[in-house]
Parts: sequence; structure tokens; C-alpha cells
Amino acid sequence: MKILHLLSQNSLTGAEVYANDLTKTQIAKGHQVYQASNGFFSESQAQRLTLPIETKSIFEFRKTIQKLSEFIQTEKIQVIHAHSRAASKVAYELAKKHKVGYVSTVHGRQHVSWSKKIKNIYGHFTIPVCENIQKQLVQEFGYDPRRIKLVRNGIQIDKFNWVYSQTPQNNLIRIGIIGRLNGPKKTRTELFIQHFSEILIQKKINFQITVIGSGQLNPDLTDHPIQQIDHRDVDSDLLKQFDLICGSGRVAMESILCGIPTIAFGEAEYCGLVTMSNWSEMLKCNFGDIGESFADPIFNIEKANQDIDQFWKFSEIEKRSLAIESQSQFDLSVIGQKIQRIYESAYFEAYVPKWIPVLMYHKIPDQDLNSPHKIYVNKNNFEKHLKFFKQAGFTSLTFQDLQLYRQGQKDFSQFPKKPLILTFDDGYIDNLTNARPLLEKYGFKAQIYLLANPQIESNTWDQWSQSHSSADAHSEKHLIASQQQRLAWKCPQFEIGSHGLNHQRMPDMTWNEKIFELAESKRLLETEFGTTVNSFAFTYGATNMECAKACQEAGYDYGINTDSGGLTLEEDPFQIFRVNIFPHETLWTLWRKTSSWYRSYYFRKRKK
Repeated sequence: MKILHLLSQNSLTGAEVYANDLTKTQIAKGHQVYQASNGFFSESQAQRLTLPIETKSIFEFRKTIQKLSEFIQTEKIQVIHAHSRAASKVAYELAKKHKVGYVSTVHGRQHVSWSKKIKNIYGHFTIPVCENIQKQLVQEFGYDPRRIKLVRNGIQIDKFNWVYSQTPQNNLIRIGIIGRLNGPKKTRTELFIQHFSEILIQKKINFQITVIGSGQLNPDLTDHPIQQIDHRDVDSDLLKQFDLICGSGRVAMESILCGIPTIAFGEAEYCGLVTMSNWSEMLKCNFGDIGESFADPIFNIEKANQDIDQFWKFSEIEKRSLAIESQSQFDLSVIGQKIQRIYESAYFEAYVPKWIPVLMYHKIPDQDLNSPHKIYVNKNNFEKHLKFFKQAGFTSLTFQDLQLYRQGQKDFSQFPKKPLILTFDDGYIDNLTNARPLLEKYGFKAQIYLLANPQIESNTWDQWSQSHSSADAHSEKHLIASQQQRLAWKCPQFEIGSHGLNHQRMPDMTWNEKIFELAESKRLLETEFGTTVNSFAFTYGATNMECAKACQEAGYDYGINTDSGGLTLEEDPFQIFRVNIFPHETLWTLWRKTSSWYRSYYFRKRKK
């Protein structure tokens, strides 16, 4: 993809480091990446444009919009990623002029205004880096939570190797304080140094404070000498010089990765020594960087006293545990994949902002069945459905088709005016004998969700009525295509998706069981059919947020639900809403269920 990062830097900030780290991973993946900003203060592999992204001049603002507009057209930019309030204002204007995917990463609390409440300037999707920002965007701005995707800061793990640490010798603590020394951050750093030094002196502890950051400190903070380094590139070689690191945001993440005890304090609050017991609270505020309000932070003297005492008792096991947790939360390779998926969602929504109907079929028998759950449409009625879709001008797509458009591999000029996705679950024989010829006849294709265990040849989750004859019951055992019949699914009318291993309810599983069910069924089906499996249909329509997360982590591009999910496919691509199709649908109900407004209507009616 062609990606443009917008910043508004006048000095080095975490936002620029974040953008540069993303840029590095994106270029490594073969994407073309550009950056535009007021200034640049660290190296990057991106092509750069120096422009007044942040400006008080309306004339300069309009001139910047015009230059970037021409650049977008010339370079065929597909995604804009904004990294500041000023950048978001510019990106918002550009997204109105061009069909581009637009996302913003929000690195801090936003000032509330009526204009921001009325119009969301942060793009198709907004990426807060912690829960406190996510909460503010929903509660104070009233933004749709489905369009807010929490993704934490990404760290280049290989830059922050484990540092062998032990209790400081001779009662001397080497303290590193890392952060900007301008604006509110400078005030916060000076307040910390002043009070923290006083506590250490009172405790008669030998210490050496080194401040790493650009700017000038107040020389009257303390009588104790303070060293200062104007250092831009933080890595394990720098961090290993210290016994204790103090800072917020990325600083805290990086030092924890190295196994160095870390006191989290930032512009928002003094959080204290990071431990396993307060880990989740640290994540919520981005290690003291982002509070739940703009109130001035108060240095907690009592807490700081306790932190210093606890520092001496900090165990190697706890340091290791924190480093492992930090790796799982901030690994840039994982973060980069999540953000790339959001880019693709935004790009898709720029061209396809409405709901695409996704219909759910199961059995297509010759005659009506006595099915307890009504999961069938007889052959004659199914043909009527296809005739209706044809006359109404629908074109069927599969999730592989959607992926090609979403990733920019297929031009949206070819995207159908009336898209439709037909899906079948379980893999019944009558899908091959009855549905496949009709799909071919009317020029449609469908998604078939198969169980990866080929030994399952009967449906035990939708048993026949006990009143049926034993002969009927016996025939039921053979409704699902047998191991010998399965290769027939590899045909132009069907695209294969996963329905799990053995038709089990996924919410009842542990996390590891979920990952195994998802990943192993994908692997087995891809091996069996020699094709890519990019979507998963949750059995019984049973899913939750953890299942959706597991679906993404297992390598799928889409997860298919039944009666809940986003109002568009890309709002929640791992819990996609499907419409149940019942035995006796009418032309009226088919028209209603294939209308682009049906998803929002269903949501208003059932709140799902």
C-alpha cells in the first residue's frame, strides 16, 4: 500500500518515534511510505516532506492542504495516518477531497469542544494507545466505540535486550530520568526531581540522577548535582547504565523490556514502581502519561517512599515476568500487523461505506425437513432465491475477493454496485448435489465453512424429530460430505472457510484451546485443499471479544458471526453479522434482508 504519515513535530516526541518504528516495519513489508511534518528530529527510511502541518495561519493551512492534495493524487496515496491534533485536522480535510483510508493514532487526552463532538476529525478509525484515551473518546466525545481500535505503542523488541541487573553496590542508585524538557512535561520532570531527591537525601541513600532529554533544567531544583544528556536514541546500551529508570509512556515500556526497575511518572500522574500487581493500571494510563482528566499531577510523597523501599527488594522473577508481559503487549511486529489491518479497513470503507449483506444457509434438501432449528432451504426455494438475487442485480463475492480489494491488490473500479456474500455452514452433501449446480446456473459463488475433521459425517447438533422413521434417521448420518467426497468442494462455486475442528462452542474454551481450534483447523484445511483459508465461521454463532481477538491472532482475515457485530463489515471484521435465511422466505423478506440498511435496522430493533 501507499501510506502517508502526518505529524506536526517541532521537537522530538514519542509520536515521531512511533511513526518511524511503524514506517520501518511497513517498508520491510514492501509498502511505500511517506512522512510530512513541520520538522523531523530522528532518522527514517520514508520519503519526507517538510510542511507547516501545525500552523495558526489560515493561508498556510490551505496551502498545505493544496500541496498534500496534489501529492496524494500524484503518488496515488491509499492511506493517511495522522499522529497529532494538528495532523488530524489536515487529514480530515484531505479525506473529504480524496478516497483514501484515514486513521489517527491518539497519543494523549484531547481537549473537548463542540466542533469535535459534532464531527469526528480522527478518521474512519481512531487508534488510542491506552484505555484512558479510549474511554474519553467514547464518554466525552460520544464517538462510536466500534470505530475506536485500542492498539498500544509498538516497540522494536530487538533494541531492548535483557540487562543483567543486581542490587546496586555501595548503596548507590544510578537513576535515569528520560523525557522532554519543555512545556508541561518539563514542569512535571522538575517536580519529580525535586521531591524524589529530598526523599533519597532523607533516607541517606547515595544516588546519582542523570536526565536524558533536550531542554534546560531549573538549576535551583536541588543542591544535589544532576547530570544531563541530550540523547535521542534510547536502547539497551543506554538503559543498562542505570539501576532505576523514571519516565512514562515508551520510556517505561523500553526499560521494563530490559528488566530494569521502573518508576512510572508522567504529565498525568505519579504511578510509582511498576509491578505485576499494578500492571493493568499502568497500561490504562500509559504508565502515567495519560490521566482521566487534565488536572495537575500531584507528587505522591508517601507512595514514593514506599517505592524506594520496595526497589531494594525487587526480585529477578518479577523483572522477568514484567519483561515477558511487556513483550506480549508492545511487540512492534504484532502491533504493526494490527495497524495494517486497520489501514485496510479504512481504505475499504472509503470506497464501500455501506453494509454488505452476508446470508447464512445450511442444508439445501430436495424437500422440507423436520429440522428443530430450521437450518435448511429446500432446493426449489433456493432456486427462487437465486433468481431474485439475479433479477435484483446482485453480484456474489467471497472473502478472498474482499481481501484483494481491501489490500489494494484489486481496483475498486471493478467492485460490484450490489455486492452479496452467500455462505453455507457444515458441508452437507446436498450443498454439492443441489446448491452447486444452481449456483453455477445463475452465476453465483459462495463461501463454504467446513469442519477440519473429515471423520464427522453426520450432524449431531440438529437432530431429526423422534417421530421420523429409522430409515430417515439413518440417512441423516450421511448428510455431511464424507472424507472421500470432500475434494468436490474445491470447485469454482465454493470458496473454503473454516468451521473449526469438531463443531464445538468456542466461548467455552480456554484461550489456548481457542487458538488451537482456530489455527489447527486453518492449517488442516489449507493442507487438505491446497488453498488459503482466510475466514472462520463461529459454530452456533457463539462468540465474544476474546474469540474475535483469537481469530485475528490465529491468522484469519475475517471472523463470521450470526446476530451481532459491526454495522459495516470492517467495523468489526472478526465478528461479522450474518443474516439467517429460513425455509420459507418471501420475496419481501429477501429484499429486506439484502438491503444495505438491514444491519442497522436489526441493531436498532434488537440492540445486537
